[in-house]
Amino acid sequence: MVSVLLPTVEWGLACEQVASQLGADDELLVVCDTDADPVAGHDPPEQVRILVAGDPEDCSGKANALAYGMERATGDRFLWTDDDFDHGDDWLNRVKALADEHGVVTGVPVFVGEDWWRLAEPFSALTGSLGLYLGGQVWGGCVTFTRDDVDVERLVADLRRTVSDDGLLSGRLHDVTAARSLTEQIYVDGDVESVRNRMVRFTQTVRFEETSSTAGLVFSVFAFALAGLLWPIPVAGLATATVAAVYWFFGVRRSTFLLAYPALLVAPLLVAYGLLATEFEWGGRRYRWRDVYDVTVLE
Repeated sequence: MVSVLLPTVEWGLACEQVASQLGADDELLVVCDTDADPVAGHDPPEQVRILVAGDPEDCSGKANALAYGMERATGDRFLWTDDDFDHGDDWLNRVKALADEHGVVTGVPVFVGEDWWRLAEPFSALTGSLGLYLGGQVWGGCVTFTRDDVDVERLVADLRRTVSDDGLLSGRLHDVTAARSLTEQIYVDGDVESVRNRMVRFTQTVRFEETSSTAGLVFSVFAFALAGLLWPIPVAGLATATVAAVYWFFGVRRSTFLLAYPALLVAPLLVAYGLLATEFEWGGRRYRWRDVYDVTVLE
C-alpha cells in the first residue's frame, strides 16, 4: 500500500491526476494549512483524504504539512510529491515499478523559467539537477521510501523544526536511485524577487544538508568563475558544451544553455548572497533560517 502525500492549498490538476491513478490499496493525503484554504472544503473522491495541518510554528509550511500527513498515513510505503508539475502518463505506476526494482527512488527536477531566471537556470541545472542525480540526494517533489528506510517518528519531529523537506530527507535515506525517467521540468517565476528567494533557499539548503559540502560548492563556483575571467574563450566553450550535454541528458530543449558562460560568472554572487542572507519568502510566508533547526516564521 502506498500513501501519497501532496501538500497544496487548492484542488488542482495534480490532485485529479494522482487520485485517478491510485491502486486499490493506495491512498492520497492532500494536506493544506488551514480551513480557509480552498481545498479544505473540497469533496474528495474515494481513497483521498484532505487534511488540515495548521499554520507552521518553527518550520516551513510544506515541512509542517508533510509531518502532519506522515503521522496519519497508513501505508508501508510513502510517496511525497508536489502540485507544480504534470503527473500524467501513468506516473504513479511508473514510480511504484521503479520502487519495486530499486527501493528508495527519487525523481529529478529541472527548474526552468523566463526573465532573470534564465541567467540562473544553467547554474541550477548543473548544481541542482545533475548534483542531485549524481550525489545520492532526493527531491521532495517525487520521492518514495518505506517505513523501514527511516525513523519515521524522528523524521516527523525534525520536519517540524526545519525548512527543507528534501534537504532533511537526503541525510536520512541511503542507496537512493535517481530515475532519469522521472525528470520533471518545473516552471518558476523569473522576477528579481522570486529568483532571489529561490537562490537563498537553495543555497541555505545546500549549507545545512548532511550530504552536501558548502565549502566544495563555494570553492567550485569561485574557481570556475576565475578561470572564466582568465581564459574566457575556452572556458565559455566548455561551459556551454557541458550545460548543453546536461540539458540533453535530462531531455530539456531550451536555448538557455547558451547563457552558461555568463551564468558561470555571476554564480559566485548568487552563492555569496545566498549564504549571507537568512530571510526569504516561500509559498506566501517569510522565514528566517539561521541553522538547520533554527527557523522563525516571520509572516
